[in-house]
Amino acid sequence: MRKRLPASRVHIKDIVEGYYVRSEGDFEPNYLITRDARKIHRAKVVATVVREPIMSEDETYGRFQIDDGTGTIWVFGFRENTRFVNLVKKGDLVQIIGKISEWRDDKHILVEGVAKVEPNVWILHRFETLTEKVEHAKKARVAFDIYDRYGITAKAKVIAKNKGVSEDLLTTIDELYTMMLERRSAEEALPEEELLEEEPKTENPELEKAKKAVLDLLREKGKALSHKFIVKKLSKELDEELIEEAITELLAEGEIYEPEIGYYEPL
Repeated sequence: MRKRLPASRVHIKDIVEGYYVRSEGDFEPNYLITRDARKIHRAKVVATVVREPIMSEDETYGRFQIDDGTGTIWVFGFRENTRFVNLVKKGDLVQIIGKISEWRDDKHILVEGVAKVEPNVWILHRFETLTEKVEHAKKARVAFDIYDRYGITAKAKVIAKNKGVSEDLLTTIDELYTMMLERRSAEEALPEEELLEEEPKTENPELEKAKKAVLDLLREKGKALSHKFIVKKLSKELDEELIEEAITELLAEGEIYEPEIGYYEPL
C-alpha cells in the first residue's frame, strides 16, 4: 500500500499561479510547483464557500467554489468523494484537504476531506502558512543563488548540502525554470491577433503607492510593526481602507508576513 503524501498549507493564489506537473510514470503522483519553488502534492486550504454546491443527477460528480482572500478555486468531488460536497453550503468556513489537478489550464482541488471550522482556525492557518513560506524562503534564496551560479551540477549539489539545502530543492528550481521558459515561449508563439484580444492587467496607482509606503515603513523601522501603528503612521497621506488593502495584497504576494497576529515584517 502506497504511503499518502503529506498535505501542505497553501494559499489559493499560490495554487492558481503555480505550475502543474503531470508525472510520466503510471505510479508517480502529479504535483504543483509554486512560483517560490515549493513542491505541493496535496494541499490544505482554509477558505469560505462562495457558491452553492452543484451536484450531478446521478451524484457521481459535484463541485463548489471557495475563496481564502488571495483567490478563488473550484473544489471537485467524484464518485465516493461527492459525500464531501453534500457537507457544505454557501457561507461556510471550511478546511479542505485534497490533491491539486488541472483541466484546460485551470487549477482545481480534488477533495479528500472537508471540515467546517471556526474563524480562529482560519487565523491559525494563515499564521502557519506564512510561517512555512518564510522558512522555505530562507532556504530557497540560498538554493536559487547556488542554481544561478552552478546549475544542477555535482558541485552545486555538494555546496547545497554543505549549506543545509536539499538536492530536491535544486531539482525543483530546475523544473520551475524549465516550465517558466516553456510558458514564455508558448506565449511568444501566439498569433498577434490573440495577443491583442487579451485584456491588459490594469494597475491601481494609488494601491501601488500604498503598498510601497507600507513596505518602506517596515524596512525603515527594521522590526515588526503593529497594524494599528502602520495605519496611524500612514493615514495622514493615505486613506485607511487603501492601507488595509495594501497590507492584504502584500501578504498575498508574500512581500510581508505576520510573525504574530496583527504585526507585520517584510520578507
